[in-house]
Amino acid sequence: MSNIGTHRQRLNVVLAGAFAMLLTGCSGENNSAQPPSSSPNLTAPSQAPTSSGQDERTAVETAYAQFWVSTFHASDKPENTWHDVVAAVAVDPQLTTTLNAMQSQKQAGIKVYGDVTARIVSVQITGASAKVVDCQDGSKAGQADAKTGDRKTVGVPRNPVNADLKRDSTDSQWKVAQVTFPGGTC
Repeated sequence: MSNIGTHRQRLNVVLAGAFAMLLTGCSGENNSAQPPSSSPNLTAPSQAPTSSGQDERTAVETAYAQFWVSTFHASDKPENTWHDVVAAVAVDPQLTTTLNAMQSQKQAGIKVYGDVTARIVSVQITGASAKVVDCQDGSKAGQADAKTGDRKTVGVPRNPVNADLKRDSTDSQWKVAQVTFPGGTC
């Protein structure tokens, strides 16, 4: 079963940047797409929303979910479209991380299959920044051989994901700035 850990680590790097790095088993280790941040615990509940606060929360949740939908299948499109597809839902550092991961995945002959489902646990919004805690279901997705389509991995139903989102100053849309995987289960 050591291959599962190896596949998971590679998948987390590839998909954290690109799409859904949580498609193989959880082992409790830190599976960040980026070095662990020193940000506070992201599991604190959000404030009771006002009606405009609820609108903001909905906008953040929608942007977070769209990140996974868009980036998970961006590599199915021509490579010259990748930047625009990912830039529509992510800003740096996640934008660069995702594009680099997509390129690494392509070079390794790996593609993803299926889809992940966001199950947002909490949202904290502070000005133009937001933190999302997710217990993502990746059990219907994984890695496959790009040529044969043979499945190599399958995700887990309860994978903790933390995401930082920023309001993009160019278009005022919420976009994912960083995704981390704290490990364990949720």
